[in-house]
Amino acid sequence: PMRPVFATCLSLLLVLPVAVHAAPRSVLRAGSEIGFQVTQMGVAVSGRFARFDARIDWVADDPAKSSAEVSVDIGSLTTGDADADAIALDKPWLNQSAFPQAKFTSTAIRRSRGDYLADGSLTIRGRSRQAHVPFKLTPQADGTLLVEGELSIRRTDFGVGGGEWNEGELVADEVPVRFRLRLAAP
Repeated sequence: PMRPVFATCLSLLLVLPVAVHAAPRSVLRAGSEIGFQVTQMGVAVSGRFARFDARIDWVADDPAKSSAEVSVDIGSLTTGDADADAIALDKPWLNQSAFPQAKFTSTAIRRSRGDYLADGSLTIRGRSRQAHVPFKLTPQADGTLLVEGELSIRRTDFGVGGGEWNEGELVADEVPVRFRLRLAAP
């Protein structure tokens, strides 16, 4: 009597679809960074965000089943110049007091030219736009994953800056954003 029950359970397990679930990976602070570059009157100014978090559910065998969510603490912006930081965080620019976080949430992840592409929604200053984020993923010997990429955003799409700052080429509209995320082993 026990053998038929066991055989029936085993056969049901073999024919039922098995869901592939990705193990969430958290960001390791050491070796991770999100940086940007703004060009003002032809001079490039680099900066970074010191505080951010990400939740990456990665399915190596099927990237389409993966997902990513990255949130950035706007108040952690630093360029190395306290006056420039104060201006960048003020109302005409990032407006940190009203919009303390920027966020990217993927809707699809796929292979692209040997690397990967995450499509999703990028929200800055309360405005959401579709974003396509190319990235490279490199497994490390210690079980961590290194995710690196760069995208260019148009600051005016999100209402960043305005008025006199948008006249001529005072401040370039295109802002390259680079990221390097070291993800913990699951």
